[in-house]
Amino acid sequence: MEMKLVQSDIEDDLLILRKYHQIYTKYRDEGIIDLDRRLRHKFDFHIYRLEEVIPLINGDVPPTRQTPYWMVLVKHGSGQKSIGQFNFPIKDNTLFVVPKRVMHWSKYSSLDCTGYVMVFGIEYFLKTSFPKQCLANRKVLKTADRPYLHLSDSQADAIAATFESIMNEHTFNLPEKREMIAVKVLELLIQCDRMFAEAQLIGSEIKLHPLVEQFADLLDDNYHIHRDVQFYAQALNVHPNYLSQLLKKHNGFSTKESIDNRIIIESKLLLSNSAFIIKEIANRVGFEDPNNFSTFFQKHTGTSPLAYRAALLKFTMPCSNSAVL
Repeated sequence: MEMKLVQSDIEDDLLILRKYHQIYTKYRDEGIIDLDRRLRHKFDFHIYRLEEVIPLINGDVPPTRQTPYWMVLVKHGSGQKSIGQFNFPIKDNTLFVVPKRVMHWSKYSSLDCTGYVMVFGIEYFLKTSFPKQCLANRKVLKTADRPYLHLSDSQADAIAATFESIMNEHTFNLPEKREMIAVKVLELLIQCDRMFAEAQLIGSEIKLHPLVEQFADLLDDNYHIHRDVQFYAQALNVHPNYLSQLLKKHNGFSTKESIDNRIIIESKLLLSNSAFIIKEIANRVGFEDPNNFSTFFQKHTGTSPLAYRAALLKFTMPCSNSAVL
């Protein structure tokens, strides 16, 4: 069978990549960039070679969040990565997965990187008549689990082969292209589930309760507006005590602790990745009075916002103002 390049898809991929770069550059100083709001060109699937992406963004992009999922395999490269509350080194054979709407940033130490970057939304599966659960049940896409793994050479080669197969399907104009990509993405997710479970980073027998996922989505949208447990329990139509017990069982934190942790994570990100004054940061995380915010921050971290920022400026590595991919 003759394989023909799909020029329109290639041009579209390059357009999206340039848009990312423009947005990263333009909104770098606003704290955490919401790509759902800034990226007007909507899409449900893209895949790139890491060696094409890293030089374009100079290995350095601000913290962002977005609804589509991200999967990245770094076959060769080094740097630092943060996904939600997790911070870890990027090195050869690093695999990481970013769930929807979870803040993440990256800083690559060198532009000499190889690997793959894939961004996809659940809509891609729905357009191929795949049941939604094919994607929704994959454990590697859950926000509660550790999102990265340092693979062995053989594991990385197996994952890279699947990425390459997806890349070929995306690049060439073959029959039932979209359906084949959906099948291969599902294959990749199953491979990742198995590897994470083997490393005991995902409880293979524990299924995340749907309410836990719904709470996580609700919290992401409302933590800066609602800090009361009753709001979340009422929105999910459950008793506050039941919600806290459920979250404690799955995540180790009660509803109140989860809300407070989310605010602290966002506050630390804004303190370390923006030039906002304390009053502006307080307002962004839901405090009208900066003194109340400082008291809240001190209670949960043991230090004041100003002291936290000063310590970062003094001791952080050069990659502290870093970025996403």
